[in-house]
Amino acid sequence: MNNRGFSDYEKYLLVSDQTKMLRGTYPHFIKFRELMSSLDSMVGKQSNTYTYNGESYVSSLTNPEIQQIQSAFEFGTYNNSIEKLKYIFIDIGDRLF
Repeated sequence: MNNRGFSDYEKYLLVSDQTKMLRGTYPHFIKFRELMSSLDSMVGKQSNTYTYNGESYVSSLTNPEIQQIQSAFEFGTYNNSIEKLKYIFIDIGDRLF
């Protein structure tokens, strides 16, 4: 299936339907989009630190792992890298995405 014409929210729903890590609601999507923006910045800086809600965190994930997560949401297709989000959720102390 070609998901390129789908909105970011539709892609989020497609991925969230395949995992317990994501709730699949619009308010959770908004929070998730903010988190992904922080992770995008981390990858862009080739760093392992990111800022979310004004707090700085050190990620245990590598840039290639983050890029796999980004790819899943870019294409709206689930892959095993999504499950690695649990490490980010633990870091920030919020598991409701």
